[in-house]
Amino acid sequence: MSFESFEKLPAEKKDKILSAGIREFSQKSFNEASTDIITEQCQISKGILFHYFGSKKKFYLYCLEKSMERLTSHTEPVAGKDFYEILFMEMDRKMNLCMDYKDEMHMVNMASRDASSEIAAEKAEILQNYARTIHAESARTLRNAMNVLTLRNTERVTAEGLQIYINAVMNKYLLQYQNNPDQFFEQSEEIKAEMKTYIDLMLYGICEKEER
Repeated sequence: MSFESFEKLPAEKKDKILSAGIREFSQKSFNEASTDIITEQCQISKGILFHYFGSKKKFYLYCLEKSMERLTSHTEPVAGKDFYEILFMEMDRKMNLCMDYKDEMHMVNMASRDASSEIAAEKAEILQNYARTIHAESARTLRNAMNVLTLRNTERVTAEGLQIYINAVMNKYLLQYQNNPDQFFEQSEEIKAEMKTYIDLMLYGICEKEER
């Protein structure tokens, strides 16, 4: 999408309009969100908002894309010598990013649950792109973490099996806290300890070797 007239605005004015939109869309569904509230907060008319974006739908999608760009800001891979150090340093980095862009995080969360048919197709494409980016970042971190482990064998199935298991553990918490992400951050240390317990089961085993 191209919004040339909006992009030419001074940075401060652009940020004010975008912040007002993301804040409103982070708290309400697309249908419930009010452009009257948005324009009142950033002190412009609805006519000006639609001059920049054409419609509420296009402004919503623009805000969603910008939210995801901020939440996936590129950073260098975390460095560490310990498996859990690498895993949890990356987790902390992502949490700090979400805290820096809290309204953006809530908008993405709200969008993932929004059932409005008007935005369904375009929203799904944006969310899929976001999911692919997150998956690629997670896979990179996991590869870096696994590189410091001393595995019993280096067969592909060993690495893939461990990756599948760890992803399943992480997805458990994503699903558990998807409707209340703030609680995830509040309980992050407890969650890390629990995750370590689950992953240790995979790394060190749960069954005694039978004598033959």
